[in-house]
Amino acid sequence: MGVDRRAATSLAAPPAVLAAVLAVVGPAAWLVACDYTSVRDAAFKEPRDVHRLAVIGDPDDAQPGRTHERLTAWAASLGDSLNLMVVRIDPEAPDVKWEEYGIPSAPPSLPVVTLSGWRRLERKGFLIDHWEPEPSDKDLELIRTSAAREAIRQEAGRRVAVLVYVAGDDPEASARIAKLLDTVVDAWNKKQPLGLAVVRVSRTDERERLLLAFAGIRASGPDWVAVAFGRGKLMQPLQGDEITAETLDEQIELLAGECTCLRSPSSLGVDLPLMWSKDLDATVDMMRTNDEAAASTAQAPPLDAAPTHRRLFATVVTTLAALAAGVGITAVAIIWRRRDQQAA
Repeated sequence: MGVDRRAATSLAAPPAVLAAVLAVVGPAAWLVACDYTSVRDAAFKEPRDVHRLAVIGDPDDAQPGRTHERLTAWAASLGDSLNLMVVRIDPEAPDVKWEEYGIPSAPPSLPVVTLSGWRRLERKGFLIDHWEPEPSDKDLELIRTSAAREAIRQEAGRRVAVLVYVAGDDPEASARIAKLLDTVVDAWNKKQPLGLAVVRVSRTDERERLLLAFAGIRASGPDWVAVAFGRGKLMQPLQGDEITAETLDEQIELLAGECTCLRSPSSLGVDLPLMWSKDLDATVDMMRTNDEAAASTAQAPPLDAAPTHRRLFATVVTTLAALAAGVGITAVAIIWRRRDQQAA
């Protein structure tokens, strides 16, 4: 089948029309692309990954019923600060999707409580830990927080990112990596006001059991480093020879230099279970690179001055108006082109 080149030509807008469309659509596209200054800043606006503490047992068994009530009360006492939900599962229910809890099927031993991670963007679960028949009060406290996670929480709001470091089995390699991390931190602290921080974790520290299990770190292994940002989101970790200044810089540059439409925070990692109350969002030091540039050149207030819902509404309306104008201009150009062809 041939191509009607005349029809194809008639649908092609002339350069002047394309320029006009870009002139109209351009500002709206910028609004969508740069609603937030950086991926790092956007991470404090996005919903977090919510993990699952699942009570699995026969619905007629009193033990899992009591456990569910206890864990529900414990979670309620934390408000909405911890990104964790308590659920109860009937192991015989046919509609249970066990893969969402990081296990292939119902556990062989019941009752049991599982802690499963959840990657919201991928809709994928992974097993972190489990207790038979239930976690103790001490276990619940270690689920709630730990020294390392508290350090991440304190630093994340005032840094571009936090480097979480777990030393490996080779002392010489670990000494080299520790020096490398110091070099990376010093360099970023010189070129970016917020800079970086390092949180060191021992792979044998039982108090960090949740963090280590969450990250899949075993009692023995190579050096391990992960970039944490936002409300405790961990980027893809690096191990052993993968840990280089260049690779770390590349990961941090993604946080410092990209707008959310190019790459969202959720696409870069998964949130740790971390205590983070809503009032902490107001204490975050934003990078605001693009907003400050726009304010200095256009003498306009930064986009963050408006509430999120208003900015989103303005962005949608502006984008739709720009697209409608672009379609209208193109339609007029097509009509004129066809009239010229008919007249010829």
